[in-house]
Amino acid sequence: MFRFITFVLLSSSFLIGQSGIISASKFPEEGIEFKLNTLTGLVTDSITGQPIEDVYVNIYTGNKILKHTLISDENGYFSKNNIGYLWKPKIHMSADLYKEKSFSLDPSLLDSSSNIRINPEIVPIPDNERVQNLEKSTLKARAETFFIKGNIFYNYINQNYAERVIISSAKAIELRPKHIAMRINNKMYDVTKCYVPQDGKYENLSYILHSLLDEPVFKNSKYPIYLSESLLDPTVIFGTVFNSITNGPITGAEIILTESTIDHLNNFNSSDQIISMDRYNSRKKNVKQSYGKQKYNTYKRRVSDQSGRFAFIINNPGTYELDIRPPEGLKQNRIGNSNIVVQYGRGGWYQSNFYLEP
Repeated sequence: MFRFITFVLLSSSFLIGQSGIISASKFPEEGIEFKLNTLTGLVTDSITGQPIEDVYVNIYTGNKILKHTLISDENGYFSKNNIGYLWKPKIHMSADLYKEKSFSLDPSLLDSSSNIRINPEIVPIPDNERVQNLEKSTLKARAETFFIKGNIFYNYINQNYAERVIISSAKAIELRPKHIAMRINNKMYDVTKCYVPQDGKYENLSYILHSLLDEPVFKNSKYPIYLSESLLDPTVIFGTVFNSITNGPITGAEIILTESTIDHLNNFNSSDQIISMDRYNSRKKNVKQSYGKQKYNTYKRRVSDQSGRFAFIINNPGTYELDIRPPEGLKQNRIGNSNIVVQYGRGGWYQSNFYLEP
């Protein structure tokens, strides 16, 4: 009789389990598995707000199995379609010269089409914590740190002219032991003529590297340590307007730049020195053109071109605010710096992109 009762209980338990009515202890935790159609995102530097290229974005399941690997493009953007079902997914991000970052992918971020958009920031590794690449000489590795893709340097032509170069690619070439040249955008440059940004000025690269070079090339060149401000181009604030879903450029967006001349006795980073467009518009007709310790000039407008790009030329130091008026049917999701402190009227190079959502 005891065996019969035991058999009936076990059979009942099995049948209940098959019907889906099982104990809470055996039911999967709610929300740990979900279907994801598309994952998109933009990776930016946590300090500068600039997009970061070549970031590895790995998607792991809860049992630490690698599901997908994505790599951010030159605009910091990454995207993957038809991802499928995920169980307790985690994102792990890594890039050269940046600290690794990991976080869980929250299913509450799913939109109505089972897509998720994330905009993670990653933290740069401080210079004193960076591990040198042992495959390169110290000289080459050091030289290449001054040439960041998307940034600029100046090529000294003569005392009356220096060429501004936007960096697309950079590599130090060791022509002979302890003597290098720079190959920028597949063109060779003499290190004695390269001036790179340092603390608000443009400093001679061969002077910076003089202790690593075999010959006193800077001293022999008789070039100045710092490039004269008269040789620098005006400061530029620029960017691109993107579609946040497709990452394609958006034409016809209106970008507005508000200029504010600051009382320099105050701290540049003080939040009360930032003025919103609403506050600016409410005060711009004031005869004194001032509000507190802020004084305002007429703001400038641009419309993004066919490649989604815009640019403003700046001649004076100060605080500048970027705002955008999206074309009809789109809404704003700003990425990058909306408030930019320009400390020098010439030689600056500031990027701030906009992403618009349908």
